Amino acid sequence: MVQSLNKIFIFLFFTASLDVFSQSNADNVFRPKEYKDSKQFENFYKRRNAISKWQINQLKNGALVVRLQTNKTLIEGLRKMGKADLATQKEQEIMAFNKNMVMAFTRYYNFSKVYFFFSTNSDTLLKGARSGIFLDTNLIVNPEIEMKESFYLLAERDDVYNSSIGFIREDTAKFVKENGNASKDASLVIKNKYGHQLKDPFPFFVTNKSTITGTPIVNVMIGGVIIPVAVEKKNRLERHYAYVSSLNKYFTKFHSEYTNYEVNDPEIKPFLY
Repeated sequence: MVQSLNKIFIFLFFTASLDVFSQSNADNVFRPKEYKDSKQFENFYKRRNAISKWQINQLKNGALVVRLQTNKTLIEGLRKMGKADLATQKEQEIMAFNKNMVMAFTRYYNFSKVYFFFSTNSDTLLKGARSGIFLDTNLIVNPEIEMKESFYLLAERDDVYNSSIGFIREDTAKFVKENGNASKDASLVIKNKYGHQLKDPFPFFVTNKSTITGTPIVNVMIGGVIIPVAVEKKNRLERHYAYVSSLNKYFTKFHSEYTNYEVNDPEIKPFLY
């Protein structure tokens, strides 16, 4: 049994090295269709480098807040349609996914403080709530968990998009919705507090390419009862381990290259949040 577990974890971390953030070389090339002139591109390139370096330093002393989905609309819709069994199945599946996500971050993430909350409390967090919304490892809100860090970034399962927006000043960021076409299937995407995905060179996503088989069952507490739930291969615990471990490693590497970086350009400061 021990030998089998060792083999799993050796394979896990070998695979993790493949399932990580990748920066496209095309991002460093002037593309005339997207910029009016080379000077405009140079300004954007300078801005995104400065902002990324600032963000990783702020995150080191701040917090990563993992946003977990509830599929509330789908589940309530199924119940209204009289499909109670299917609704229960979907509720158990999303809770199992969330449980594995929490377990992975708890075990393999140590770059900064980390907190967990349900997406239904996104507006509450953005409006300044720092307690009463955060979850314990059983996915239950614990009023005693308080986020004292002023700076935070969001992490969640999502696709990476060819974003419809560039850098937005903070005084207008909350009014701007990000759109775009999905370009990469990611296991984790990092976003600012307004829900806009970050930009290169910040390591803001982990690709979803692991082939680890993983544990097929996860025990989830729902309504005070522990229920064993079967999960798809792509959502299994060991895959979450690989993704979170990769994210932690790339945060650490990026930070080591720009530790204590400060922004002095007054033109960039409105974009630091």
